[in-house]
Amino acid sequence: MRRVILLWRASTVLILGLFLPLWAQEIPLTSDSYDHWIPQWSPDGSEIVYQKWDATSYAQIYKVPAGGGTETTLTSDSYNHREPQWSPDGSEIVYYKFDETGYRQIYKISSSGGAEIALTSDSYEHYFPQWSPDGNWIVYHKWDATGCIQIYKVPSGVGIKESETGIRQEATDIKVYPNPFTAVISVQCSVPSDKTNIVLYIYDLSGRLVESFPLTTDHYSLTTDFSPGIYFLKAEGYKPVKVIKLR
Repeated sequence: MRRVILLWRASTVLILGLFLPLWAQEIPLTSDSYDHWIPQWSPDGSEIVYQKWDATSYAQIYKVPAGGGTETTLTSDSYNHREPQWSPDGSEIVYYKFDETGYRQIYKISSSGGAEIALTSDSYEHYFPQWSPDGNWIVYHKWDATGCIQIYKVPSGVGIKESETGIRQEATDIKVYPNPFTAVISVQCSVPSDKTNIVLYIYDLSGRLVESFPLTTDHYSLTTDFSPGIYFLKAEGYKPVKVIKLR
């Protein structure tokens, strides 16, 4: 190790000091034969998420303890996953994925693993998602019909696509009428015969859950006392998740 010798004078006595240089010590967290990119700290500092070009020959989302240890695979399909970002509370990770639509879409996944949730699904490119400080929104770039890259946001809890200048209808086979509604909402959709756990959730514009109920038949009427405004209906319990707007 290289040593540095310093001389200095204290009063009339010449003092010889021997010091060792304090270089920063690198600590490897990964060491296999694959490329690892875009590391991001978890909010509590306990883990690091990143994308890894692994044995699948695609970029997958991984995480590793901040102190080192075993990697955890969060995605493993035949698509590229890019730019992972932690939610403010550390419970979810958002990223963009070049999926079966042929375009880059915004996805999220639980930070402990599980099913991926698509937040966009149209025929445009979506990039670089970022969470809002309160975790209620995800903002991203979208190369849309204007031919330019625009800024969009989507509620993180319900997956409705929304631009900064207006709300866009998501295609779905769930029908809600009348729309706009007053006091009674009628919901119509096809309940798969092999699915018995479909739950409908209604959110307000801020992403707050205001109502939920099981859907056991093809038609359902719900009497509400909601304030005037825009609401979102999310059908959960089967894939893909179906979403529609209520006004």
